Amino acid sequence: MHATLPAFHVRRSPIHGRGVFTTTRIPRRMKLGEVSGELRRLPQARQAMQARAVIHLVELSRRWALDCSRGNHFRHLNHSCQANCYLRIWRRRVEVYSRGAIARDQELTVDYRSTQHPGGMMCGCGRPGCRSLL
Repeated sequence: MHATLPAFHVRRSPIHGRGVFTTTRIPRRMKLGEVSGELRRLPQARQAMQARAVIHLVELSRRWALDCSRGNHFRHLNHSCQANCYLRIWRRRVEVYSRGAIARDQELTVDYRSTQHPGGMMCGCGRPGCRSLL
């Protein structure tokens, strides 16, 4: 018996812009893939992001960041304070895992915690108990 590999598509998100959605049911604690992008020195990556309205950046360490602007579909992961996925940074790689089981056609989200947006960023997930609604 073979496990079905998760599949995704990008479409308009009710949270913000475009988001990543499942096309199959995903079990809990499953590795979904890796975020791709260009490895850049952190100061230069932060400076480049200041001019952008949408920030696609994962800080890997005090020296390095992954600029996901031209990365794969995971660059469209939106923020939710009640995220159904999490990121694991390991050896300059950014892996995406499901927290719990995720139903088909659900948007994949992560909790950014901190952000490079000037003045911070309000959560727009709109879920009950959302930090922005408290």
